[in-house]
This record gives sequence, C-alpha cells and structure tokens, in this order.
Amino acid sequence: MHVQRYSRTNHFSPLAPPTRELESLFRELPEPELWQLLQDLVDREIALSDDAVRGLDPRMQGFLFLQDFVDNRMVRIEFARSGAHMSYLRDAAGSRNVWMDDDEFSSLVEQDDPVALACFARSEKMQPHHLLYIEHKLAMQPHRDEMLATSWDTGITLKKALEVQGNTRSLALIRLARAALHGSAEIDSVLEQRAPGAVVAVTGDAKALWRAFRNLQRLDEGALRELLEAAGRSTGRPAATSGEGGVSLH
Repeated sequence: MHVQRYSRTNHFSPLAPPTRELESLFRELPEPELWQLLQDLVDREIALSDDAVRGLDPRMQGFLFLQDFVDNRMVRIEFARSGAHMSYLRDAAGSRNVWMDDDEFSSLVEQDDPVALACFARSEKMQPHHLLYIEHKLAMQPHRDEMLATSWDTGITLKKALEVQGNTRSLALIRLARAALHGSAEIDSVLEQRAPGAVVAVTGDAKALWRAFRNLQRLDEGALRELLEAAGRSTGRPAATSGEGGVSLH
C-alpha cells in the first residue's frame, strides 16, 4: 500500500497551499511527517481553515493554538470549552485571538464551569464586560487549577482590555447590574418603578449577574438613563457620557 510522504520541497507553494490538499495530507500522512508539516506551516505563518484545524488530533490543535498568528476563533472557543483537553492547552486556545459576542458568551455562562471561564481570562481581546463577569465568577467559585487564571489575574486582563477598548455601554450596564445585586436603595427604587424583576439576586449563583445584565440590555434608553443616574447618586460619582449608544456611563 502506498503511504503518502511529506517534505517541504515536494508539495505546495509556501504562499498559498490549497486547502483541500492540506486537509488530504492531514488525513493521510503518518504522524512524524504530519508534525513536520505543521511545524513548516507555523514557521511560514500559514493560516488554516477551521475545518482543517478540527481535523487534527487535540495535541496538534493545541500546538497550533500556542501560536499567536493562528486565528481560528471559533475552533479556539470550542477547544477551550472542552474538558477533554489538557488545561494548559485549553488556556493557550482561549488566551489568544479570542473574543465573543453576547450570545456566544451566554452559552459559556450557561456551561457554568469556572475552569472553562478561566481559559478565556487572559485574552485581552475579550469584551470588558465579559472579563468583568469572569472576574466575578472566579471570585465566587474559584477553581483549583494552578495553571489557569484566577479572579485577580482576570482583573489585570480587564485593565489591559480597557486601555485598548475603553469603557463601553455594556460595561456600564453590567456594573449597574452588580450594584443592584449588592443592594442600593437609589437603584432599587428606580427598578421597582421601571423594571420590576429585572435584577433578582440568588444566593451563591454567579449567573444572576449575567441574567441581570441581559435584562437591563432590553430596557429602553429612558429607563437605563434613570438607573445610571441613580447609580451615580448612590456612589457619589456623576455619570459620564459615552459615545456608545448615547447612554450615560460611569
């Protein structure tokens, strides 16, 4: 039986390797040659499709995710969320080139796994309000894996993310949700009038913060402005204006 072999001189151009040819090589090459191929791809910083990466075994996927130039955001998220992989490789997958929209992050929140959340706690591309939730979750339910980020580490990442991304409307809303959950007569009064049931504290349930945030997102701008002004009064800090969505922030 013929066994496919690989050498960097007898296959594709380094500039544009055909995706189908790569996927075929991934299936057919013996492991030593496949590792050599992957090293060559990394040396040349050649991007792979999500499907091509999914076709590799977890060790090889993890090797790729250690490389800063490798994007493959969705495959990174899948890999980091899976408890089937070694934690240091999950951390490598989640800490580079990863961000999520709110629906994607909601799915991660519902997974309710501190380890999975910690795997994304070093990615400075994550949205600040997502990092704040991770910080909150890990403070309430710390994991025991010394290789992964802690709540304190997440706070450092949040500061770095804010330096690049700045304060956002969503960050103001999740801070508002946190203040409401901690108890504030000013905020509670407005909530009772404008959004009863939007913020419900559940003892020991970190997800209550994310649910409250999502509920506040659905409020009209007038109600949000009243709540933010109430939060400003409760802290003694006047609201500042953000360019995102025209909603006052602090």
